[in-house]
Parts: sequence; C-alpha cells; structure tokens
Amino acid sequence: MIDSTPEDRFGHLFELIGDAVVEIELVDETPIVRSVNRGFEDAFGYDRDEVLGESLNRFIIPDGDGGRATRFDERTAAGKPNTALVTRETATGSREFLYRGVPYQRDGAQFGFAIYTDITDERRYERHLEVVHRLFRHDLRNDLQVILGTAARIETRATDPEIERLAATLVDRAEQIAEVGEDARIIERTLLDDREPTPVDVGHLCRRVVAERERTEPSTRIDVEATEDVVALGIENLRAAIAALVDNAVEHGGDSVVVSASETDDAVVVAVADDGPGIPAEFRAPVFENSDITDLQHSRGLGLWLVRWVVELSGGQLHYYRRDGVTTIEIELTPATVRTRPGIAE
Repeated sequence: MIDSTPEDRFGHLFELIGDAVVEIELVDETPIVRSVNRGFEDAFGYDRDEVLGESLNRFIIPDGDGGRATRFDERTAAGKPNTALVTRETATGSREFLYRGVPYQRDGAQFGFAIYTDITDERRYERHLEVVHRLFRHDLRNDLQVILGTAARIETRATDPEIERLAATLVDRAEQIAEVGEDARIIERTLLDDREPTPVDVGHLCRRVVAERERTEPSTRIDVEATEDVVALGIENLRAAIAALVDNAVEHGGDSVVVSASETDDAVVVAVADDGPGIPAEFRAPVFENSDITDLQHSRGLGLWLVRWVVELSGGQLHYYRRDGVTTIEIELTPATVRTRPGIAE
C-alpha cells in the first residue's frame, strides 16, 4: 500500500534524479529561483541558498546567449514547454545540455521546471567521430586509388610469375579495403542521418538488388521469390542492407542463392538463403548473439553490422538459421499501413 502523498513522491524524484533541476517562478518576466536539487548544485557549483530568490539567468547563461534565454522565459510565461540543446556555464566551464522547460501554474502565478541533462561528452564524441570518419574515408579513398593503380600496372607488366602473383594479391586486398570503406560510409550515414522509418516496397527492393548484382556479375544466378506490393516500414538504407546480405551469400555461399520477400499477418520477412558453409562463428556471434567483438575479426564483419543496425533502426529484428545445409538470414519488419504505391520508398 502506498501511503505517501504525490508531493512526497515527487520530492524524492526531484532530489535524487541525476539531472540538474531548478524550479523557477516568472516574476516580471524574470525566472526567479524557488528551488534547486542536488544535481543542480553539483553541476553548476552553487549552493541552493546562494541562488534562491535570484534570477537563474544571472548564474548560468553565458555571455551572448541572453536573447535566446529570454525567449525561453517568454514561452514559459505563456505556459509553453521548451526543448533545446543549450550551452550553460557550470562549475567546470561551459558545457552542453539537453534543456527541457516544463511550465505550470500555482496560486495564480506562473512557475516552471528547468531540467538540464549534460550531453557534453556525447556531443564531443559525435563530433570527433565525424571528423575521424571523414578524414579516414578521404585518405583511404585517395591512397587506395594509388595502390590499386600501381598494383594493376605491375600485374599487367610483370614477367616474373611470382611478382605477378604478389601484385594480384595487392589488388585483391586493396579492393577488400575499399569495400570496407564504403560500408563504413553507409554506416555513418545510417547512424547520423534522419532515420524515421517509412513505407518501403521490399519486394521491389529485392528484385532491384538482385538485378544490379547480376548486371555487374552476369555469371551469378540468384533466384528471387518476392510477391508484388510487399510493403514494410524501413529506413532509407534498407536496400544497402539487403544488398550486403546478397553479396555475402554470393561471395561466401555455395551454388544456390535465393532471395525472398513475404508477408504474414503480423510481419514482413526478407530472407536470403544459400547452400554454402555458413557464416563463421567469429563473424556471426557478435552480430546475431551479442557476444564480444574480437580485436582481429570485427572489420571483416562490417557488412553484417550494417545489416543489423539498419534493421534495428527500421524497428525490425534480424535472425540467423542453419538447417539441413542451408544458411538463412531473415530480416523481420513491421508491415506498413500504407499500401498504395505513390510515396513508397524504393
């Protein structure tokens, strides 16, 4: 039986939540501090007695950001919530926060809660990662073009069979690295760009992926079993994920590859099956079984990671089966409510 009042329970939340929280009252359009929690004291370096009855903006708003803070105060005074990424002065210097303002009225006066979630480290990591990715891709692409061109010239001009073999090895490995770089580019775009799932005709996607693969490698035969208008929710790079599974099946599978798209009452399933030896455990386990990633094997499985992240961001599930000598990877997606072709992504 719960015998505490809502005010008591709210008090526990206010004090123990990890975020910095301050309660303000709008007095002549100025946010006057009425209460702060321990998270606020720790983050901003002020004791509550030091800020109570004072303007919040005087303590935490950096120079040059007063106009924006005033607009937040005006929205609070009008009873409107606020959500924004902001920079605030703290005990350790300027830091970035996710700010949420929650207005409420009491005894005819306008109050509000300002909640600050410190995201400085996450934002810094995102920026560093983006810079590293861009530099890596640019340098990798340029250097690989030099390596590929040089190795190809050596291979065509070599008279010594051993030198020709070594040059061919260089070309092969450089092409593999280029494929990894392309997968990394798609993964970065998948994780950083807008990722709202939209209706996708996955049957059409399967046929398109297979046609492109057979056009670049005519000797490869892939059977497609996809009915018309199999529509599911998926993000833009779903086609890249299906293509990665098809490429993996063709390159590492056996003689038979089947790509299918079907619909049940509660799911749309895209399956890629082959009669090859299956995916080795060191590549399969981290992606499908959430085991640890080894230091030496993760880059070779980058295509599978691309598939997993695309499926997760599409709101789906990824499954791996090995039965009777056949390897099947299934992408299980949510059926789209929109069935008409106009507006459906392909």
